[in-house]
Amino acid sequence: MAIEPIDGFLCSAADLAAYVSGLLEAGGASQESAEAVARAVVDASSRGVDTHGVRLVPWYIQMLEGGRINKNPNVTFAKKASAVGYVDADNGFGHLASFRAIEEGITLAKESGVAAVTVGHSTHHGASGVYALAAARAGFAAISMTHADPAVVPFGGTKPFYGTNPISFAVPAPGEEPMLLDMATSSIPYNRIFLRRATGKPLPPEVAMTAEGVMTTDPFQATAVLPVGGAGFGYKGAGLAAVVDILCSAFSGMGHGFTIPALAGSDYSKPIPIGHFFLILNPVIFQALAAFDERVGAFLHDLRAQPSQPGQKVMAPGDVEKAEAERRAKNGIPIDRTTWAALKEAAQRYGQVVPEERKTSGSAGAKA
Repeated sequence: MAIEPIDGFLCSAADLAAYVSGLLEAGGASQESAEAVARAVVDASSRGVDTHGVRLVPWYIQMLEGGRINKNPNVTFAKKASAVGYVDADNGFGHLASFRAIEEGITLAKESGVAAVTVGHSTHHGASGVYALAAARAGFAAISMTHADPAVVPFGGTKPFYGTNPISFAVPAPGEEPMLLDMATSSIPYNRIFLRRATGKPLPPEVAMTAEGVMTTDPFQATAVLPVGGAGFGYKGAGLAAVVDILCSAFSGMGHGFTIPALAGSDYSKPIPIGHFFLILNPVIFQALAAFDERVGAFLHDLRAQPSQPGQKVMAPGDVEKAEAERRAKNGIPIDRTTWAALKEAAQRYGQVVPEERKTSGSAGAKA
């Protein structure tokens, strides 16, 4: 993953979490909902996943104010079988329901070794990797995924059909943060278009299309993205997107992504229910913990020790984010100017205190 350079302001994780949760509560969200959103977006931003971090908060506020998101949902859990559960998000924040799904899945997996938990009647839940990582930090391996409204053209197509439909996998790693793969099945996350609009940078070639089905690098002209693999090999990403869509729709009772209205449309008054899917694995049911840790540790060591191309370094999934997390823990989390201005505007409307502004030097994780 490439970390986007950000020209804006720096804020500590603790201050940013308090700021975000305070804004959402002032906007009417329950404390439980606000804290779940803050936990998820700050976790993503702290690791450099800025497309799905704090920059989403102004959008969440729009949906909260418009009525699309239930401010005080009654999130419920139903155990369907010994290793299967379902969380009804009651049209509340997807972050709250997803953390609940991980918690319930862990409880089931402690007994059964594996648990599958679906979430229905939910909303956007940010970075899917946040939830797999939460399980891995608790000692469990996990897969998390979500579908969404159409933003990705099918292979050979010109109009959006799939959501960006991310897949995430996290596993505990001895002596370090868990290994985490967190990837969209699209060539780029759709939110990268908005981030590039905010930062003024062009998109990479052959990852986005205009409304007319023409390739573009202009983020202001882009209206859809291609599957992983791009123009030549996008059948791979499109196939993965289909798997995610079915697991998150058919298994949760929600419609598939093509039937979902645009989450970022102009009308924020109606709920747009989406589904999530989580699989939680308890390592100690499969292997003695010492043996499991030895295997994971050996895998990571051997992978990172592989010969690399000139000027490069062989890394495990999530290594870039781990390094960025260390920098941001020390220097602060950078927030782009467009997002910061939107957060300040909401704070002024809600009478909330804005954290101290510390300018970045235009690079990710830069010192003030």
